Amino acid sequence: MQPLTRVQALDLLTAAPVAHIGVISNGEPYVTPISFVVTGNLIALRTVPGRRLEAIRENPRVCIEASEFDPTSGEWASAIVWGSAHEIGDTPLRTGVVSMMLEKYRDAIGSPFSRGEIQPFSDQTVVVGVDIEEVTGMSSGAEFGPRTRPGRL
Repeated sequence: MQPLTRVQALDLLTAAPVAHIGVISNGEPYVTPISFVVTGNLIALRTVPGRRLEAIRENPRVCIEASEFDPTSGEWASAIVWGSAHEIGDTPLRTGVVSMMLEKYRDAIGSPFSRGEIQPFSDQTVVVGVDIEEVTGMSSGAEFGPRTRPGRL
């Protein structure tokens, strides 16, 4: 395996369509997929009230992971970010984040998998920002082989 630079890890994260956020909920790890954008030193996501948001409010320390995998070659890369989450109130930043998300996911909006039109500022929507404090990343590297495949398959 080979480490990614900070820039490579952030590039991977920025390009990923989906990431996973790890929070502590009721004293246990809880991981869910997220749609998100990266802007400056911030990862932003939209959410609604539920277990994830309750966990963020109780303990703002989070971890976000995104990865990519090439099924043809078996090569992979993964980026992990640690940071502190906070709600973004009704500010220009919130408006900008929602606009960025609508742009990033515009091809998915209206797809058979969507639940209808996105309501950027519905009564339930909460925009959360995660301040990027630490970033790491790894890739399968140049010496990729059957023993370095994900899960050592």
